[in-house]
Amino acid sequence: MNGTHASQLDMMKGSAVSSSAETIALSFFFELAVIIICSRVVAWFAQRYLKQTRVAGEILAGILLGPSVFGLIFPYTFEQTFSSGTSSIFVGMSQLGLLFLMFQIGLQFDIKHTLSTNRKSVTLVSLFGIALPFSLGLLSAKWFWVRFADPASNSIHFGLFMGVAMSITAIPILGRIFIELGLEKSRVARVAIGAAAIDDMLGWILLGIITALTGANFSVSSFALSISLLALYIGFMATIGGRAIDGFLSRRLSSGGSIDSSIVAIVTIMLLGSALITSYLGIFAIAGGLVIGLAFHKNESFVERWSNNVSPLVYAIFLPVFFTYTGLRTNIGALDTVVDILAALFICVIAFAGKFFGGYCAARISSETHRDAVVIGVSMNTRALMELIVINVGYDLGIIPPKIFTMLVIMALVSTFIATPLIRILMLAPARQYGTGEVKVDSV
Repeated sequence: MNGTHASQLDMMKGSAVSSSAETIALSFFFELAVIIICSRVVAWFAQRYLKQTRVAGEILAGILLGPSVFGLIFPYTFEQTFSSGTSSIFVGMSQLGLLFLMFQIGLQFDIKHTLSTNRKSVTLVSLFGIALPFSLGLLSAKWFWVRFADPASNSIHFGLFMGVAMSITAIPILGRIFIELGLEKSRVARVAIGAAAIDDMLGWILLGIITALTGANFSVSSFALSISLLALYIGFMATIGGRAIDGFLSRRLSSGGSIDSSIVAIVTIMLLGSALITSYLGIFAIAGGLVIGLAFHKNESFVERWSNNVSPLVYAIFLPVFFTYTGLRTNIGALDTVVDILAALFICVIAFAGKFFGGYCAARISSETHRDAVVIGVSMNTRALMELIVINVGYDLGIIPPKIFTMLVIMALVSTFIATPLIRILMLAPARQYGTGEVKVDSV
């Protein structure tokens, strides 16, 4: 027994420098280089020639690198480029990147600032922008489930996830659009960005609740226990934990010091621990990053320095890996029947109409002008990154079948690509028509 154990240890020690380890490492390095280069090139092309944001271009790069384009045109090269030996590495990288991204979303979310101006418009647009598309997604889900879902899957789970998938708005993309137009301080931008910020947070809450329901298999007692423990955890981090974190950061950063390796290590440990906690409670693991981000966001000095020093690494390395990871799971060629194509168009129409009319009607009720209401309605359709996170969670849980996953990825890309030029066109009028004022946005 001891001899066998020693032999296993020798094999493990040898594997670290073996030709096999070297082969895996070289494959990983090559694939990562391909992903980053392709992401930067397509993002540059999308910005310069398609007038899209950089992140929209990176999402497109992820699709191009997958079986839908690269794998279809060069199947042998595709198989050689993305080997199965490194797939688990990229899964881990993409999830770690999402954990840090959720942390950064929490860092930037400030409900008091969001509602400091245009409270009525922001509140109504955010609520209508969630309620109408969620309802449309839920009502239409049965049609999709009958035609595309696994017979063993649960139609209620599927319907709830479809509702959330239709409801998400991506504030980073929206903020970037207004910044590039130089109108981030305009009144219509404040309303749209404020509503999108609340929509994002409501979307994460809905996703967490639905994930807990799914994990508890709709057991009232299990669900109640998970939500109660989660509420206690969030409450602790928002009060005692948040104050302790703020005090620690204030002491470490009071003399103008930078975020050093020890602070990054502490943040990482807390993120990993929080991910384990939320996963154990039946909520998706990356939600743990959001909880910690909300606890850290009170310290403005930390938020600013983290955004300047650490965030670029997440956006430059981890997010392109996530987009490619999503692209590798997306096979547009699998939509090979008329019903498949019509279903994909149906999803795009429902998604765009739900967010547009939800935002437009709420804006008009809030006494916004027709033009501003149209801008707000269109703005609510910038889903992109946030949408991909939601549908990947549903796919990993086995709730969203492969064809629907592909349709939702197409919807996320199409709705964002349509919204971006429409916002540009609608906002070409002189900025003075929209007023002035400050707005806080998280640009990507």
